[in-house]
Amino acid sequence: MEVFENKQREDIAVKKSLDLSIKDGVAFAATTGFGDNYINPFAVALGATNFQIGLLSSFSQLVPSLTQLKAADVTERIGSRKKVIVRSVFLQAFMLLPIAAVPYLPQFIQVNSLICLFTLYLLFTSFAGPAWGSLMANLVPEGKRGTFFSKRGRLVGIITVVSAFLAGYILHLFKKESLTGFTIIFLVAMVSRYLSCYFLNKMYEPRLEVRREHYFSFMGFVRRLNMGNFGKYVIFHSSFSFAVFIASPFFPVFMLRELGFSYITYTIVTTTVPLASILAVSYWGRRADIFGNWQIIRICCLVISVLPLLWLVSRNVYFLLVIQTMAGTFWAGFNLCSSNFIYESVTPEKRTRCISYFNTFNGFAICIGTLLGGFLANHMPRLFGYQLLALFVISSFSRIIVSTILLRRVKEIRKIAY
Repeated sequence: MEVFENKQREDIAVKKSLDLSIKDGVAFAATTGFGDNYINPFAVALGATNFQIGLLSSFSQLVPSLTQLKAADVTERIGSRKKVIVRSVFLQAFMLLPIAAVPYLPQFIQVNSLICLFTLYLLFTSFAGPAWGSLMANLVPEGKRGTFFSKRGRLVGIITVVSAFLAGYILHLFKKESLTGFTIIFLVAMVSRYLSCYFLNKMYEPRLEVRREHYFSFMGFVRRLNMGNFGKYVIFHSSFSFAVFIASPFFPVFMLRELGFSYITYTIVTTTVPLASILAVSYWGRRADIFGNWQIIRICCLVISVLPLLWLVSRNVYFLLVIQTMAGTFWAGFNLCSSNFIYESVTPEKRTRCISYFNTFNGFAICIGTLLGGFLANHMPRLFGYQLLALFVISSFSRIIVSTILLRRVKEIRKIAY
């Protein structure tokens, strides 16, 4: 009887925590819409060069990826995934305060200060990632992950779109003093992240016992990287991220600096991605639960790979909206199924450490990709009158090569319905 009551209490706690996770996602989405989405435009407004934009994206990925090596050790030492998540999110939110104050620093140190502060911001963000992924994988049953995370993703997408539009409108109102507008939107992002921290702190954490035999070093992981299915997926995903981030940080630069978009036009074009994701994520979630994650990843990868080439066809705003709609649709499937694939590829006891090591590889690949993109951005020949278009071509062909060669080495691990 006591066992039954304990199980019943645990089920209630899990259900409540999943509801809190939805609320956390909504608050997190507001932070993304008001904050993360406008970091590169903020750098452009501060007068950052293409190389500094690349440095902003690369350095802010390199340092957090290196700290991931110790994320699992710290989590195991503290003995609570929730404590790691809450403390990291609290510090992440705090970093938005000095970021909001950057316009009031001496002009010659503004961009470099932004690079350092945003690196710390992402460091705390990434430190919470493995613990959060491990906790959520425990709370959400395997057969329902596609449905739950697509529902959560849909709400996150809606709030991201709404908050990004509001942020764009605020910047439009302050267009003659746009740096003041940036200060306002980053302060709003800070408040919303603290709300997220509040909801995370109220969640239930299932007990997870990690024994000595579950430990494996980073070098041990590297030595076996090409042997297991998860290791092969790490190689594929990191290589794909490298290819994507050769160009990814420079789309805002291209729209704002080279095409001369206003903040409103920029916001409309960029928010099309999360808006399309909202509509698509449930579709991918249902099919992932039926057909498995690998099939969805394969389809989405191929489409994502050719999208940068479409920017060569036309720079008309309406055509770009079509491209962004496709991007939102297929990135939604890729991101959802990639997370679920990782959760299902490793045992619960090893999940935090595996996610940490995955993030290290992925972050390092993003760093190298953005550094390469920042270098090439100033050395590429002009294509149709624009230097950055050549960078988009390189990124696209790199994605096609990676998805064609490396993804086929990965196998579906879930028993699927057909």
